[in-house]
This record gives sequence, C-alpha cells and structure tokens, in this order.
Amino acid sequence: MTFLTANLSIFIAIILYFVIHFWNKWIHRQARWFILGSLLLSTLVLFVDVPFLTFIIDRGHLTLAFFILIMFAGVMKKTWIPYKKILLVRGDLAIMGFIFLLPHGIERLSLALGGYNTSGLIAAIIMIPLTISSFMTIRKKIRPDRWRKLHKLAYVAYLMIYFHLGFDVFIDASNGYIALSPNSIVFHLLFITYLVLKILRIREKKVQLNR
Repeated sequence: MTFLTANLSIFIAIILYFVIHFWNKWIHRQARWFILGSLLLSTLVLFVDVPFLTFIIDRGHLTLAFFILIMFAGVMKKTWIPYKKILLVRGDLAIMGFIFLLPHGIERLSLALGGYNTSGLIAAIIMIPLTISSFMTIRKKIRPDRWRKLHKLAYVAYLMIYFHLGFDVFIDASNGYIALSPNSIVFHLLFITYLVLKILRIREKKVQLNR
C-alpha cells in the first residue's frame, strides 16, 4: 500500500470539511436521508464491488474521515469557525461514520477475533452505545449529565483507533508481536496534535474556572 492510499482518509476528511463548511445546515436538515443513504451504500459494498467506493468503505478510509472531523471538533476552541461548522452536524457524522464502519468491521471480524489488531474491534464495540445515543430521539431521553459521562467513552475509542492505525498488533495464546504500521507516520502526528489541542483545552478550562 502506497503512502497516498494509506492516508487517503485524511484527504477525504479535508473534502468532507469543505462540504460541511458551506452546507452544514442543509446536511443537518437532511440528516435522515444521508443516514439512509449511508446504510444503503454500506450494504451495497458488502455484496457488490463498486470501483473506488468499495475501496474507501471496505478499507475504512471513509469512516475514518468522519471520525477525524468528529475527534478534532471536540478539541477545537469554541470560537474557531471549523468547530462551529462541525458542531451542528457532529452527531450526524458520528452515526454515518459508524454505519460506514460496518463493512470494514464485518470483512475483518475473523482477523480481530483471531488476535490481529483487535483494538479496532474494541473501538467498534465502544461506539455502539455512543452511536445509538447520538440519535436525537434517544438523546432527548437521557439526562444531559449521564449523556456526557457516556460519551467520555469516546476517548477510549479514539485511543483504540490510534493503536489500530499506528501499529500492527497480534496476540494469541502462543505468540504475539507489535510493530509500527507501514506509512503510519501521519496518524502518529495527528494523534500528537490531538493530544496537544486536548491539553490546551483542559488548561483553558482550568484558567476560566479560577477566574
């Protein structure tokens, strides 16, 4: 796999952001149709090989692009324009991102259960309650404080995604190894950037509380 194809999700995320920047309100109003379309496309690529579409969905590039936007929106300053643009559709992105994750997870389930890069499976399992509670009809039935506590599990999922992308890990009863994934340097840099922004946000909140 070349460096470009290995990091295709980042380029897709940039394109998705430009779409969201200009049409986030329309996307949010039509969210149910986008979610339905995501479900139909994810089902389609399980049975039909559609050029490029099957590749970006089956390899996890499309779902990762969604989650890159979701993750970084969570550590941006509230005054930043990207934060404001993504915030409106963040829940919708989480639902669509999980739907596009399903073909990738189904195709590689046997590998994960066999001990290879199981961190991806762990992340997917954690995302199930997070995705369900992202539907507005469900969210309205959960107390805000409990909803926030539940969604702190997202940090565990993000960590598992990082391990899944940045390292090749195999563990079974008789053998095991861990190695850097080829062409994963960009994901390591993204994770470091995310950590720095998260630390800055925490420090900013502490300063505001001490005023």
